[in-house]
Amino acid sequence: VAARSEGDHQVDDAGELLLVEETEELAQCCEIGLGTRAGEWVLNPDLGIDFDLFRGKDVNEEEMRDELNRALLEDERIESVEEITFSIDRRARVMTVAFVATGTNGEVVEQEGVEIGVG
Repeated sequence: VAARSEGDHQVDDAGELLLVEETEELAQCCEIGLGTRAGEWVLNPDLGIDFDLFRGKDVNEEEMRDELNRALLEDERIESVEEITFSIDRRARVMTVAFVATGTNGEVVEQEGVEIGVG
């Protein structure tokens, strides 16, 4: 099911749910994983990131990047992560992430503008 960044589902003009497939679906799953606190989802406690690594004034960017990489690789369809970039808006308490990864099918998965609450 296609999801908006606000978390609600997308529908077409007839009110039918829009579906995403293949690379777009994988990118959406990665985005959901990055926005989930590790242990939050009972059915898959490994899904998500350790939000504590992203909070406070003395955050370690290498640890943050490693945690984002780990979370992306949690999806068994991701073979490797080529690039992770992020910026932190401390005033808004939001981190914006972009990544490039390669799926096990060889497809390149790119996602920009993934927002994570860090406050």
